[in-house]
Amino acid sequence: MNKKSPFIIYSESTPNPQVMKFVSNKILVSAPKECKNVSETGKSTLLRKLFTFPFVQELFVASNYISIKKNDTTDWMEITNAIRIFIQDALNNNIQIYIPPKETSNDNINKKISPFLLEIDQIIDLNIRPSIQMDGGDIELISYENGVLKVFLKGACSGCPSSQMTLKGGIETLLQEKFPDKIKEVIAINN
Repeated sequence: MNKKSPFIIYSESTPNPQVMKFVSNKILVSAPKECKNVSETGKSTLLRKLFTFPFVQELFVASNYISIKKNDTTDWMEITNAIRIFIQDALNNNIQIYIPPKETSNDNINKKISPFLLEIDQIIDLNIRPSIQMDGGDIELISYENGVLKVFLKGACSGCPSSQMTLKGGIETLLQEKFPDKIKEVIAINN
Protein backbone atom coordinates (compact mmCIF):
# COMPACT_ATOMS: atom_id res chain seq x y z
CA MET A 1 0.00 0.00 0.00
CA ASN A 2 1.69 3.17 -1.24
CA LYS A 3 0.01 6.12 0.44
CA LYS A 4 0.84 9.61 -0.78
CA SER A 5 2.22 11.87 1.96
CA PRO A 6 0.10 14.94 2.71
CA PHE A 7 1.15 18.54 2.32
CA ILE A 8 2.16 20.12 5.61
CA ILE A 9 2.34 23.91 5.78
CA TYR A 10 4.06 26.00 8.42
CA SER A 11 4.44 29.77 8.65
CA GLU A 12 7.56 31.90 8.95
CA SER A 13 7.83 35.62 9.49
CA THR A 14 9.92 37.66 7.03
CA PRO A 15 11.91 40.89 7.41
CA ASN A 16 8.93 42.63 5.80
CA PRO A 17 6.31 42.98 8.57
CA GLN A 18 3.50 42.99 5.99
CA VAL A 19 4.55 39.60 4.53
CA MET A 20 4.25 36.11 5.98
CA LYS A 21 5.81 33.08 4.33
CA PHE A 22 3.87 29.79 4.23
CA VAL A 23 6.29 26.93 3.65
CA SER A 24 5.44 23.47 2.32
CA ASN A 25 7.11 20.15 3.01
CA LYS A 26 6.84 19.46 -0.75
CA ILE A 27 7.65 21.31 -3.95
CA LEU A 28 4.73 23.52 -4.98
CA VAL A 29 5.77 24.92 -8.37
CA SER A 30 8.62 24.66 -10.85
CA ALA A 31 8.45 28.34 -11.86
CA PRO A 32 7.80 31.25 -9.48
CA LYS A 33 4.71 33.42 -9.91
CA GLU A 34 3.92 36.85 -8.50
CA CYS A 35 0.36 38.16 -8.41
CA LYS A 36 -0.28 41.80 -7.54
CA ASN A 37 -4.06 41.36 -7.83
CA VAL A 38 -6.75 38.74 -8.45
CA SER A 39 -6.80 39.35 -12.22
CA GLU A 40 -3.32 37.82 -12.45
CA THR A 41 -4.56 34.44 -11.16
CA GLY A 42 -6.28 31.62 -12.98
CA LYS A 43 -9.86 30.59 -12.30
CA SER A 44 -10.35 28.04 -9.50
CA THR A 45 -6.72 28.24 -8.38
CA LEU A 46 -5.34 28.48 -4.86
CA LEU A 47 -3.91 31.91 -5.61
CA ARG A 48 -7.35 33.19 -6.66
CA LYS A 49 -8.95 31.71 -3.55
CA LEU A 50 -6.35 33.45 -1.35
CA PHE A 51 -7.37 36.80 -2.83
CA THR A 52 -10.88 36.26 -1.40
CA PHE A 53 -9.46 37.13 2.03
CA PRO A 54 -10.03 40.91 2.34
CA PHE A 55 -6.58 41.59 3.82
CA VAL A 56 -4.56 39.92 1.03
CA GLN A 57 -2.76 42.47 -1.17
CA GLU A 58 -0.16 40.44 -3.11
CA LEU A 59 1.01 36.85 -3.49
CA PHE A 60 4.29 35.27 -4.48
CA VAL A 61 4.71 31.53 -4.91
CA ALA A 62 8.11 29.88 -5.33
CA SER A 63 9.40 26.33 -5.20
CA ASN A 64 8.17 25.40 -1.72
CA TYR A 65 6.49 28.48 -0.28
CA ILE A 66 3.82 31.11 -0.75
CA SER A 67 4.50 34.64 0.50
CA ILE A 68 1.41 36.67 1.32
CA LYS A 69 1.48 40.45 1.65
CA LYS A 70 -1.40 41.80 3.71
CA ASN A 71 -2.82 45.26 4.28
CA ASP A 72 -2.86 47.05 7.64
CA THR A 73 -6.43 46.09 8.59
CA THR A 74 -5.45 42.83 10.28
CA ASP A 75 -2.62 41.60 12.47
CA TRP A 76 -0.74 38.43 11.49
CA MET A 77 -1.38 36.97 14.95
CA GLU A 78 -5.11 36.92 14.17
CA ILE A 79 -4.94 35.25 10.75
CA THR A 80 -1.77 33.20 10.32
CA ASN A 81 -3.14 29.87 11.53
CA ALA A 82 -6.35 30.18 9.50
CA ILE A 83 -4.35 30.94 6.33
CA ARG A 84 -1.93 28.09 7.03
CA ILE A 85 -4.81 25.61 7.41
CA PHE A 86 -6.58 27.03 4.34
CA ILE A 87 -3.48 26.54 2.15
CA GLN A 88 -2.79 23.07 3.56
CA ASP A 89 -6.38 21.90 3.01
CA ALA A 90 -6.46 23.28 -0.54
CA LEU A 91 -3.21 21.53 -1.46
CA ASN A 92 -4.35 18.25 0.10
CA ASN A 93 -7.58 18.53 -1.92
CA ASN A 94 -5.56 18.90 -5.13
CA ILE A 95 -6.50 22.54 -5.81
CA GLN A 96 -4.17 23.79 -8.53
CA ILE A 97 -1.89 26.56 -7.25
CA TYR A 98 -1.81 28.53 -10.49
CA ILE A 99 -2.08 27.88 -14.18
CA PRO A 100 1.37 28.11 -15.75
CA PRO A 101 1.52 30.06 -19.01
CA LYS A 102 1.81 28.12 -22.24
CA GLU A 103 5.33 28.46 -23.60
CA THR A 104 5.61 29.52 -27.21
CA SER A 105 8.58 29.63 -29.53
CA ASN A 106 8.64 33.43 -29.04
CA ASP A 107 9.23 32.91 -25.30
CA ASN A 108 12.58 31.33 -26.06
CA ILE A 109 13.62 34.42 -28.02
CA ASN A 110 12.62 36.68 -25.11
CA LYS A 111 14.56 34.54 -22.62
CA LYS A 112 17.90 35.11 -24.38
CA ILE A 113 20.07 37.36 -22.27
CA SER A 114 23.64 38.54 -22.65
CA PRO A 115 26.53 36.37 -21.44
CA PHE A 116 27.37 39.06 -18.86
CA LEU A 117 23.83 38.98 -17.40
CA LEU A 118 24.07 35.18 -17.28
CA GLU A 119 27.32 35.51 -15.34
CA ILE A 120 25.66 37.95 -12.91
CA ASP A 121 22.70 35.61 -12.55
CA GLN A 122 25.04 32.74 -11.64
CA ILE A 123 26.67 34.87 -8.90
CA ILE A 124 23.20 35.81 -7.62
CA ASP A 125 22.11 32.14 -7.71
CA LEU A 126 25.10 31.08 -5.63
CA ASN A 127 25.47 33.95 -3.19
CA ILE A 128 22.27 35.98 -2.96
CA ARG A 129 19.10 34.21 -4.11
CA PRO A 130 19.11 31.52 -1.37
CA SER A 131 19.07 34.19 1.37
CA ILE A 132 16.41 36.26 -0.37
CA GLN A 133 14.23 33.18 -0.87
CA MET A 134 14.65 32.25 2.79
CA ASP A 135 13.07 35.63 3.54
CA GLY A 136 10.12 34.93 1.21
CA GLY A 137 11.24 36.87 -1.84
CA ASP A 138 13.22 36.67 -5.04
CA ILE A 139 15.18 38.84 -7.45
CA GLU A 140 14.93 39.05 -11.23
CA LEU A 141 17.52 40.66 -13.50
CA ILE A 142 15.93 43.20 -15.82
CA SER A 143 18.74 44.95 -17.69
CA TYR A 144 22.34 46.11 -17.65
CA GLU A 145 23.45 49.31 -19.32
CA ASN A 146 26.38 51.68 -18.74
CA GLY A 147 27.36 50.03 -15.45
CA VAL A 148 23.83 50.09 -14.02
CA LEU A 149 22.13 46.78 -13.25
CA LYS A 150 18.36 46.99 -12.92
CA VAL A 151 16.59 44.31 -10.91
CA PHE A 152 13.01 43.55 -9.90
CA LEU A 153 12.39 42.52 -6.29
CA LYS A 154 9.59 40.01 -5.77
CA GLY A 155 7.56 38.64 -2.91
CA ALA A 156 8.54 39.77 0.57
CA CYS A 157 11.40 41.86 -0.85
CA SER A 158 9.03 44.17 -2.70
CA GLY A 159 8.40 47.10 -0.38
CA CYS A 160 10.37 45.61 2.50
CA PRO A 161 11.91 48.24 4.80
CA SER A 162 15.28 46.45 4.74
CA SER A 163 15.33 45.73 0.99
CA GLN A 164 17.32 48.90 0.18
CA MET A 165 19.99 47.88 2.70
CA THR A 166 20.11 44.37 1.18
CA LEU A 167 20.23 45.83 -2.33
CA LYS A 168 23.03 48.35 -1.69
CA GLY A 169 24.94 46.72 1.17
CA GLY A 170 24.67 43.15 -0.05
CA ILE A 171 23.89 42.73 -3.74
CA GLU A 172 25.57 45.86 -5.08
CA THR A 173 28.68 45.42 -2.91
CA LEU A 174 29.11 41.76 -3.89
CA LEU A 175 28.65 42.45 -7.60
CA GLN A 176 31.07 45.41 -7.48
CA GLU A 177 33.65 43.10 -5.88
CA LYS A 178 33.12 40.41 -8.54
CA PHE A 179 32.93 42.87 -11.46
CA PRO A 180 34.88 45.97 -10.32
CA ASP A 181 35.04 47.65 -13.72
CA LYS A 182 31.53 46.80 -14.86
CA ILE A 183 29.06 47.36 -11.99
CA LYS A 184 28.62 50.96 -10.85
CA GLU A 185 25.17 50.66 -9.32
CA VAL A 186 22.33 48.20 -8.73
CA ILE A 187 18.82 49.66 -8.82
CA ALA A 188 15.51 48.02 -7.96
CA ILE A 189 12.93 49.26 -10.45
CA ASN A 190 10.06 48.54 -8.06
CA ASN A 191 11.25 50.26 -4.88
